[in-house]
Amino acid sequence: MSFWKKALDVTKNVATAVVGEIETKANELRELKQKYEEKNDDELLKIAKNDGAFGNSSKERSVAASILKKRGYSVEELKS
Repeated sequence: MSFWKKALDVTKNVATAVVGEIETKANELRELKQKYEEKNDDELLKIAKNDGAFGNSSKERSVAASILKKRGYSVEELKS
């Protein structure tokens, strides 16, 4: 097997792994968004504002804030 054939095979394997990881993260984000869209505004506000060491992850806070913005909340309201 030539060097270029091996290099192409490695590149294909890496690309396949990256695409798989991206799909996994996208699915996780989609599921989280669906779950959070069922929550009321008060629950979402708690999630969006909880940034303590043991609080929600930045992904969770971002999704909650995004849903609240779609529901008419301003950035200032989310910060206060």
